[in-house]
Amino acid sequence: MRTHTAPRFIECEVCSKICMTTKLLKKHMKTHTKDRPYMCNICSKTYKRSFELSAHKKVHTGVKNHICNICGYATMYKANLEIHHKRHIMEFRLHCEVCGKGFYTNSELQGHKNVHTGERPFQCDVCGKAFIYKHYLTTHQRTQHPDFQRDGRASLSRHYECESCGKVFSYKKSLLLHVSSHTGENQAFLCDICGKALTSNSSLQCHRRIHTGEKPFVCDSCGKGFRNRGNLRIHQRTHTGEKPYRCDQCGKSFTQRPTLVVHKRYHTGQRPYRCQLCNKGFVSKTLLKTHQKSH
Repeated sequence: MRTHTAPRFIECEVCSKICMTTKLLKKHMKTHTKDRPYMCNICSKTYKRSFELSAHKKVHTGVKNHICNICGYATMYKANLEIHHKRHIMEFRLHCEVCGKGFYTNSELQGHKNVHTGERPFQCDVCGKAFIYKHYLTTHQRTQHPDFQRDGRASLSRHYECESCGKVFSYKKSLLLHVSSHTGENQAFLCDICGKALTSNSSLQCHRRIHTGEKPFVCDSCGKGFRNRGNLRIHQRTHTGEKPYRCDQCGKSFTQRPTLVVHKRYHTGQRPYRCQLCNKGFVSKTLLKTHQKSH
């Protein structure tokens, strides 16, 4: 009825978002507050809304009953599976105005735009370090500041104490990573950009090239660059003609293992990539994309 009566919309004083009713405005205002009244009774993690807590509790059950019929990907949440399906059929709802890259949600698009602008809007409340993506900040806080919640207060979860130095942690995993600093075993090397933990310094240096765009391994034949030596070695086979991966059924050889995997599907009849419109199956995602253009 509001579409006929032309109602007066209510504007959020913080971000200027327009809400249809006072109830919706009140619900929206929770996004601006730091209050997190809903706490998990298992791990003490807190949330702003009750439905977020209900969704979180599925993590403790470990049950992933939403399964992709194309690749076998499993998730606890139906919404995640629906987004995952769209990745198979390349059904992008939004596109970046700068580079044209496609995305499924507005949050993904907004985070991607920070790559072009260089903006780092997600700042750590504890140390002030800023990040491009929100999940980078979350990972950083969990690994670097495990004893603090997002609002900077001390965590109310159970504590794990190091027997060597007495330092206390809120997560067992954080304690195990810390203990390795005393023993020198299984030391974790953390990326200072996204917080990802790597098992060696060389792995960390290779990982950082994803953020910097550095490609130090250059092909002598064509000048193409790569982030690691392994990818360069695979590429060089296109010049040398080397094909180490051989099909045990027909004897055909390939330069890469993934190409052999796709080839074997012609023998087995397996067609894991299916068109959502006509249900026709394909051996690879590339062939599916080509087919979808016909629709």
